[in-house]
Amino acid sequence: MPRNISTPSIEYIRSLYAHQDDLLVSISEELEKRNMAIHVGAEEGRLLQFLIALHGAKNIVEIGTLAGYSTIWMVRALPEDGHIYTINKDPAHVKMAEGFFAQCERRGHITQLAGDAHDVLPALSDKAPFDMIFIDADKISYSDYLDWAEQNIRKGGLIIADNTLLGGLAMETSPPENYAPTTWKNMRLFNERLADKSKYNATMIPTKEGLSVAIKLF
Repeated sequence: MPRNISTPSIEYIRSLYAHQDDLLVSISEELEKRNMAIHVGAEEGRLLQFLIALHGAKNIVEIGTLAGYSTIWMVRALPEDGHIYTINKDPAHVKMAEGFFAQCERRGHITQLAGDAHDVLPALSDKAPFDMIFIDADKISYSDYLDWAEQNIRKGGLIIADNTLLGGLAMETSPPENYAPTTWKNMRLFNERLADKSKYNATMIPTKEGLSVAIKLF
């Protein structure tokens, strides 16, 4: 969903807490130029930083790099021994992200992995357990990514996922017209799984797109 539509309250929050430097602005402008402004908002990038710092996360997996906007927000919150592995499927997006990562002062803390997350994640299991996963990719696969996270995020680790309201469609009790029913069903399943209090201490922050945050209890 586009993130370039703002409100006075969001602009106020951004002016106080979520200043974008030239690099972040250049990523946003490039994506808008390509009609691909679907990354998290600056206020959500700052929220990710806050959660990383609050939780003391050091090793992060990100599914869905796009141009690296959220990656750069997150890597800037990591300690000196921290690292983020970000998975990018589209070769054009990989190239675009690499160009922006090259300009980031924390480039050495980022590893971009090219390919479909279903193929890349098994290799990352060798580096588990991780402290956090951020999911912002193909919505039909969120429940699959949660399967991986349950095995590879440490007990007490963070599972964060964007777009979990599915543009408001996740609230519908039956598949919406003109929308892929499997995607709707899988996102509903993902949300219901995170709501299991025996496995997660979780909530959904009511951002425009819905941002789910869960602490893994097992």
